[in-house]
Amino acid sequence: MSKQPIRFSNTGQSQADIWQLAGGRFVSLILLLLLVFIAWLFVARALMTGMSSLVSFAGVAILSIVLTLAIERSLVYLPLPISWRYRVAFIGPLVVFLGIWIGTMIILPDKFGIGWAFASLLGGFLGGILATSFNERLWENNSPPSQETMLDVYQQHLAEIGFPDSTPVLKRTFDLIVAMGSLLISLPVWGVSVFLIWIEDPGPLLFVKNSVGKGGMNFHQFKLRTMVRGAEETTGPILASEKDERVLKIGYFLRKTALDELPQLLNILQGEMSFVGPRPQRTVLVQDYLRDIPQYAQRHRVLPGLSGLAQVAGDYYLTPRQKLRFDRLYIEHMSLGFDLKLLLLAFLITFWYRWQKHWDGRLPRSWLRMGARRY
Repeated sequence: MSKQPIRFSNTGQSQADIWQLAGGRFVSLILLLLLVFIAWLFVARALMTGMSSLVSFAGVAILSIVLTLAIERSLVYLPLPISWRYRVAFIGPLVVFLGIWIGTMIILPDKFGIGWAFASLLGGFLGGILATSFNERLWENNSPPSQETMLDVYQQHLAEIGFPDSTPVLKRTFDLIVAMGSLLISLPVWGVSVFLIWIEDPGPLLFVKNSVGKGGMNFHQFKLRTMVRGAEETTGPILASEKDERVLKIGYFLRKTALDELPQLLNILQGEMSFVGPRPQRTVLVQDYLRDIPQYAQRHRVLPGLSGLAQVAGDYYLTPRQKLRFDRLYIEHMSLGFDLKLLLLAFLITFWYRWQKHWDGRLPRSWLRMGARRY
């Protein structure tokens, strides 16, 4: 007698999945209806009792945050891309409160407040950020180097330069004071930037660039995300081209104005970077450079910088050997006066020269020599 193959039925499992899906949808629907009812009660009470503007604004914003999270969770059961789940959830509170306002305006037309529309949008955005943090991180760490790569890069630095130079006290003090002041002043710019990034392409707000720091150590260099999410999933870590299709619309502006570098103020406060120094390069790329140019490790004798001589005197597409030449010159003539000069030139390039039609990308060499110590 031949034995028949044993077949396992997945009917029970499929049935359980169906019931679980139906139950999840039912719970989400009940939760949404309950939250809408609470929102209606809050608005009605605010209109009837003359609740203060600040309290009513805060109440609408908080309710919008909760509504956004509830809508996003309820959309999990639909075949929508995660970015569209965020978008629909963001708009949801505004639709709900507009519906309530339209109904109440018929009864109390003079009580309608446009500030509540802004409160619902603000709450929707904050709710979207929370939903993003629950589902995924708020920073995107694409193609992190392996432990073997980081160790290899560090050992090559140790063999070439030994232990790095100590950071001058005056330079570190300057970095701390200016970084703290810049962080406070730039907070509104942070808010507008992350809002525009998230609206265009909902998801992580920051991009983590694994770079080589002082002494050859790998560190997380923070930047505002300027590309579509998962831009390097298929290509791996590569340099961006001048007209890269992966760059967001707001990303082009952030890159041209260097506002995408704002999160590196946190790197400066942590002592991983300085305002002026050799620009950090990706660890996986540095590993390749060191095979052909072992002296490339010499640029990491000092802290990497937010701006550097190579960026002021050259451009983004300098070769590794050209960058090394400029970085050696900077380290040789490094001083606080030279740093201030390079910062001023970097500011002029970013916010003036880069926007001129006929600028060739080069500054007069006499400008670059000013501020350097002479031996």
